[in-house]
Amino acid sequence: MTNRTLKKAVHSCPMIAAYVVGHEYGVDRYAKETYQSPGSIYNKLNPDNDSNHLYLRDAVLLTEKANNDLILETWAASRGYLLVKVPEQVCCDEDLSDQVCRSSEKMGAVMGEIYQSREDGIIDPQEYEQITQSIATAIKEVLALKAVVKAQVRDFPRHRTPVIQK
Repeated sequence: MTNRTLKKAVHSCPMIAAYVVGHEYGVDRYAKETYQSPGSIYNKLNPDNDSNHLYLRDAVLLTEKANNDLILETWAASRGYLLVKVPEQVCCDEDLSDQVCRSSEKMGAVMGEIYQSREDGIIDPQEYEQITQSIATAIKEVLALKAVVKAQVRDFPRHRTPVIQK
């Protein structure tokens, strides 16, 4: 059996993700920046606390301040969606080629995960989770490829009569 580690923790609950993001960013720091009491923030970030609630505006602000999309990604995954960041700006065909290569690389990683998982004849739950994560990563790259291709679409005027005439 091979040793495998996850590159990024995956959470099934957005509230747990908010707890992680808040504590990584720093509860006291966030409380000071938002003029709230640290105790209130600790309670809001505690998924088991029913007295204080993390409002959407709090989650948005925490995501922005921490520059961490874990809450969004977890919420999307819990709803059956995949969060894909839109590429910045495409300026040349080289970007398209690079994205095609990245997409192919990620698809190859998916196939490698499946192949390695099946070496012993079965796919266990941990291997299945790893395959699922590889597939999600590959899907993100393919959707990014779609965005890169879309950015290269140019509108040309359509003429009712042929442009070149005899």
